[in-house]
Amino acid sequence: MKRLIAPLIATSLLASLVLVFPDGQAAAIGGPNLVTAAGAGLFPTGASFQGIEIAGGTFGLGVQTTGTGPANGDLELQLNGSSLIGLSQWITVTGWITSGTQNADGSMTFNGTGTLDLGDGTAPTGGLALTATLTATGLTVTIGGNAIPTLPKSDGWINIE
Repeated sequence: MKRLIAPLIATSLLASLVLVFPDGQAAAIGGPNLVTAAGAGLFPTGASFQGIEIAGGTFGLGVQTTGTGPANGDLELQLNGSSLIGLSQWITVTGWITSGTQNADGSMTFNGTGTLDLGDGTAPTGGLALTATLTATGLTVTIGGNAIPTLPKSDGWINIE
């Protein structure tokens, strides 16, 4: 009789755990996240960054967070615009993400270090403080204390798992 009861109790316990903890349960805010995003958009008329009129841009982001702050990932943002004399100019921001948190509104905020290339022939500036906020509607980046206007996402995807 003992040989029949022990497996029956173990099976019942396992079945009750499966019912109590459903598959696909939503992750809590502040838990570990895997974030992938790629997008493109157009800035509103008059947007500028460091005196350069910017028209649009693209971005790519891949970050894995631990849920307690530390993160690993990369960010690239390319902005297209016009120089002061009307020539096409591409501004590139690349960054290494070292921390990330999920905000109560579902957006993500990332911090790390980055490189800014103004695309004007001068050498890129590296080792700059980088902060980025990713929302369902776009990306906001501050590099070296200089805020870039929010790039609205009109094409692409944002996935936060």
